[in-house]
Amino acid sequence: MSGGHLVYGHDAQGNRIPDFSYAGYEGGGVPLPKVPVRVKVAAPGKGDATATIQAAIDKVSALRPDAHGLRGAVQLAPGSYRIASQLHINTSGVVVRGTGTSASGTTLVADKASARTLVTIGDKSSYTTVGTPTKVTDAYVPVGARQLTVAGTSGLKAGDQVVVERPATQAWIDAIGMHGVFTPNWSLRFERRITAVHGRSLTLDVPLTNALEQQYTQATVYRYDFPRIDHVGLEDLSLDGEAMASAPDYAKTFYNAAPWEFQAVQDSWISHVVWRHFGGSGQTALGPQSRRISVLHTQALDMLTTDSSARSEAYLLQGQQNLVQDCAVTATKVHAFTTYGRQAGPNVFSGCRASLVKVTYDAGGHQRWGSGTLYDDVTVAGSLLLVDNGTRGSGHGWSDANSTAYNCATQSYKAQDPPTAHNWAIGCTGTLQNGSDGQVQSPGAHVLPNSLYDQQLQDRGPTSTASSGR
Repeated sequence: MSGGHLVYGHDAQGNRIPDFSYAGYEGGGVPLPKVPVRVKVAAPGKGDATATIQAAIDKVSALRPDAHGLRGAVQLAPGSYRIASQLHINTSGVVVRGTGTSASGTTLVADKASARTLVTIGDKSSYTTVGTPTKVTDAYVPVGARQLTVAGTSGLKAGDQVVVERPATQAWIDAIGMHGVFTPNWSLRFERRITAVHGRSLTLDVPLTNALEQQYTQATVYRYDFPRIDHVGLEDLSLDGEAMASAPDYAKTFYNAAPWEFQAVQDSWISHVVWRHFGGSGQTALGPQSRRISVLHTQALDMLTTDSSARSEAYLLQGQQNLVQDCAVTATKVHAFTTYGRQAGPNVFSGCRASLVKVTYDAGGHQRWGSGTLYDDVTVAGSLLLVDNGTRGSGHGWSDANSTAYNCATQSYKAQDPPTAHNWAIGCTGTLQNGSDGQVQSPGAHVLPNSLYDQQLQDRGPTSTASSGR
């Protein structure tokens, strides 16, 4: 810190810890809107309430959005609504709100012995390139950079939404030691906005969380179309999935027992929500097509899994610019805070706790190059691992790259540097495991500031007016 602001070191190539403050609703630091109630649902009876609630969602979905893209909220009464199938939100600007998470609040209760997602938000989508991609001509663009040079800027201007695409090539896979583990059939796609064009130089709104290395891959920049819904929320309610555990095949399908899932959705939120007795509680909760989602003040409690060899995911971050803040987990044998692979980042877990452990917890990327994740002020009654998992599982390989564990409290932790990338562990407590050849600073003692995410928001200045909510 210097003058109340963070000071960043960098390696010989210019790589540094990314600015993670752009994770969250509307790009971080923006308060959630207060959405007015448009439809009220009567107190629940004894029967299946799926159709009643879905009709209310559909009614609000048909309303005209206001100037902020908000249609309105569905207000559920106190009590337990039995859901025999699924609820779907497929239109922007729709919020489903209960009356709180206490015993006198609102609960959506699974009412059928089949593993499923209780609330799905959005559908799947796909990228469409607009115009002709232009090549990145820099020999090397480091982690944390916001500027790059391209072959030509025709058709590009400040304000354009673009993708910076970094294909995974066999040359790069060989360089990181993942031959036979990773395959070259995917790309990291960083969705960004151009803030300035000077000659052939582009300035982006959000830093990159992976280097662009011309010796291994040819990155490109292009305008794009990617249909998503937005400004959707779940607020002030509980969900209970215990009935799903009675399914005859639950030992094999508990991964599918989830409270909610975001697909192609952006600028949306979950706030003050508690879910209990789900198997794959966080399984694809923030899917790979989600962007700028905030999950605030939530709890995943008493997860139900039956396969002694497998672990479920309590909170699973995918997509990019997603934030989970102020969360809690109780469960047996679980990946408490984790990512799946090939997400472009930045993504953030901040102020989260996994406690009351019955078997074992761990946290950290699960598989296949999860780029740019921050584990910030996280407590894990187990281990936090930013490592190469090699051929473990289905061939998970390097599961974190350019990720940071900051002021985490663990039983043990390990941080390894992947070839071509870094992982940082700063101010973490617990036993530092052997083989931690990553960027480890202040092992065993927390540092200031308490939260890296909060400080990065503050350092961004007056454009980030919201507090972290903790």
